Amino acid sequence: MKTDPATLEIMRSYYNAIAAGMGHIIERTSFTTFVKESADFATALATPSGEFFVYPKTVGVTIFLGLSLQRAAEACEPLEPGDIIITNEPYSTDGLATHLPDVHVFKPIFVDGELISYAWAFVHCSDVGGLVPSSISPEATDIHQEGLRIPPVKLYKRGQANADVHMFLNANSRAPQLNLGDFNAMVAAVNTAEQRMHTLVNKFGVQAVKDSMQDLMDQGELRARKVIEQIPDGTYSFADYLDDDMVSDTPVRLAVSVVVKDGSITLDFSNCDPQVRTAFNLVTNGKKHSFLFQGLINYIISSDPFIPVNGGITRPISVVAPAGTLVNPVYPAAVGVRHTITMRLYNAVLGALAKAIPNEIPAAGAGQSAIVVMSTPDVLSGSRNMAVVQPMGGGGGGNSDMDGADGIDHASGFLRNTPIESLEQHIEVLVHRYELLENTAGAGLHRGGHAIRLDFEIREEGSIVTARGMERLRFHPWGLAGGQAGALGQVTLNPGRSNERKLPKISVLHPVPGDVVSIQSPGGGGWGSPFKRDPQDVLEEVRAGLLGVQQAENLYGVAVRVQDGVWVMDEALTGQYRDEKNWEVADLWDFGSAREAYEAIWTSEASDSLAQLLQQLPPTQRAIRKQLVHERAKQIYPQQKLSAACIEQLWQDLM
Repeated sequence: MKTDPATLEIMRSYYNAIAAGMGHIIERTSFTTFVKESADFATALATPSGEFFVYPKTVGVTIFLGLSLQRAAEACEPLEPGDIIITNEPYSTDGLATHLPDVHVFKPIFVDGELISYAWAFVHCSDVGGLVPSSISPEATDIHQEGLRIPPVKLYKRGQANADVHMFLNANSRAPQLNLGDFNAMVAAVNTAEQRMHTLVNKFGVQAVKDSMQDLMDQGELRARKVIEQIPDGTYSFADYLDDDMVSDTPVRLAVSVVVKDGSITLDFSNCDPQVRTAFNLVTNGKKHSFLFQGLINYIISSDPFIPVNGGITRPISVVAPAGTLVNPVYPAAVGVRHTITMRLYNAVLGALAKAIPNEIPAAGAGQSAIVVMSTPDVLSGSRNMAVVQPMGGGGGGNSDMDGADGIDHASGFLRNTPIESLEQHIEVLVHRYELLENTAGAGLHRGGHAIRLDFEIREEGSIVTARGMERLRFHPWGLAGGQAGALGQVTLNPGRSNERKLPKISVLHPVPGDVVSIQSPGGGGWGSPFKRDPQDVLEEVRAGLLGVQQAENLYGVAVRVQDGVWVMDEALTGQYRDEKNWEVADLWDFGSAREAYEAIWTSEASDSLAQLLQQLPPTQRAIRKQLVHERAKQIYPQQKLSAACIEQLWQDLM
């Protein structure tokens, strides 16, 4: 290390202040609820090679750590002072841009003609064209249906706005004025970062700045390896599922084998399902990508709270991601709902680690962040108004030492809720309910987090509602170490009315004025035996209206009754109930009835075998063949446990 520890800590504080300051500029000057309320943006500083050497933990979302600007920067060479690059294109940036509404802006910072750093920001912008307002439709079948693709290009050249690029950006959006406001916020942020980096160079010298960047990266790597070294060496495999791919009822399986050895980790996705025909694909180009292992990153940061948060943390991690799989789709696969894959991979990677270190891993959280967006016509301009109604998370998973967080899953990247007052000011909508939902937390020694219910009324003709990323309506968030699975989510139109009806996952909804859309998110899984939970904590849940009397008795063995108008615990009856309960943990996981029924037929052996056979086909044919095998299996082997030999026979029958 070239920088002494005291000076390095000082430099780290300066860098964090610059990167966080960029975020505050975006937060305070942006135009849209996507950014200033939901906080769907991020900022960072990068080395000349494109690695993020500082990434603030307290501003914006926290899931882009470890990505690289290198490929995008190379596409715009030669770079000059005053240049600002813009892009949203996943395939040509190695997944820096993960879907088209995430627009990235970064500026090279020069000192005496030498490139010393980059200032980077992204925002989720309102609309880049495509099939639906806000651009994201889960049912898109290729990336060209998802909107304008912006390959890396100079938004500013030598400090001057590139008018041609601005013209194309404005012409390909339903809400160009909203986008422009957010783009300008990013430009202000990277320009300010450049000024502050120059101030830092003047204070410490250019060599000290360059050395400290690399030293922070090396320190992040060293401390990450020390955390990984505490995990027993071995290979740990796990799988989790998306409910479906929106075109069939066949589940989408994300399988991973985590190989731990000598302070390094390899994540092998060879048995992962093939890329799907809809928008649930994650572009990585087969390279290491933070969206593949966000759960592992969070584990490292949680284990060492003072670790420098930068790309060095990802250096001990490598991946195997075959082309044509969900985690390495082949162009032009649609990618708009890629964060759904990210959140399920969060569960899958941590599920694998739970086999090695169960006391350090939480149960599954809600596993969704359904960004509910509403669009209404602007009759004066002919464009459309848009706003995030809510980023609908759900309960977090319980831990070995605490309950799961209510209403937010740690896999969500710290998205914030939209205040109702702000929402109703921005768009014609009336919110009826926005509350935590009773009896949705997975029971446990430490329960899962409670789910959320959101009911909102449509007020204007021509309104459109989208809700990307809606999941866990079929497969429960799993409980761990004796904890029980969390509740499923659901969608209802006009609850409590004569025309009430249940809805599937929302892709594009065209409600009429007066309709009420009700969305219930999933609850988090519980951790540990519910019968070991402090009965007083159970009583407080009942008093808070979040746990029913019958549920307290059945799930926790706690008897409560009303005395003098308040809920009290019947200690004698509680003791009797708990004496009768089995306190032992029967299995490490509680997957819920739906997954248990599915895997009673589709065993890991069968699914792994099919995944390997599918890789013999061209990528665009794999999802269709997978569905055919599943349909054939229902005909030939109804309700039968499938083996690798069964899958081989089905495969031959369809050749």
